[in-house]
Amino acid sequence: MSTPTTPTLADLREQAERDAKQAEESKAKLLEAAVEAAVTSTAYGHVTNVAREANITAQYLRELVERAHPGWLAKAAKKRDTDKAKAAAKRRPAGKRGGAAAA
Repeated sequence: MSTPTTPTLADLREQAERDAKQAEESKAKLLEAAVEAAVTSTAYGHVTNVAREANITAQYLRELVERAHPGWLAKAAKKRDTDKAKAAAKRRPAGKRGGAAAA
């Protein structure tokens, strides 16, 4: 019956260094994928939902998006406002603004 070998401190340190490097690479891939997922939609709350799924703060994801795609957040907000105005215009035909009826 063989006894398991106990790793030396040097072996454990090397393993920890390899694991740390792998963790950094994995985190970088996660952040890159989160940025790309975030810019797939301009819908309200989409960036926040992607951040939640990636387990990072929404503000950090916004900063990453702004670095990778300068101006995208502002364009997305403008598009949401435009879409909202178009939807409101469709619901209320011109001349029918509500209020009291004329007597």
